[in-house]
Amino acid sequence: MSADDTAQGQGTPARRGRRGRPPGAGSTTATRTRRKRLGGPELTEQLNHVVAELIKENRNLKRQVLKLTERGTKVASSTVDRTLRTIQRRVQKALTAPAKRRRRKTATATATAPRKKAVTRRRRKAS
Repeated sequence: MSADDTAQGQGTPARRGRRGRPPGAGSTTATRTRRKRLGGPELTEQLNHVVAELIKENRNLKRQVLKLTERGTKVASSTVDRTLRTIQRRVQKALTAPAKRRRRKTATATATAPRKKAVTRRRRKAS
């Protein structure tokens, strides 16, 4: 870019000032209140409390992870078991000697077989 481009306003935009305070932030003269720094025994007590909470949460999360992984492996293992049973059945079927099978009657064989005619009897008229 040349000096002419920046003079015409095509270069980088002009820097703006700092951002102002958001509306409703209160007056600029308001004093901030700082939290009192904790001393030795109070600090260790608070840290012990926080550590105990984290340990509790960690235990709960570990339980959830175990439950979810068990559930996932159960679903996967049942699918694998089913597949293995199917394969085993097919292999057994292929290895065993084929048993004599009865032939099914085909549709054309049953259609050509002679059928008995349905006998209809006439009712006598009541006199």
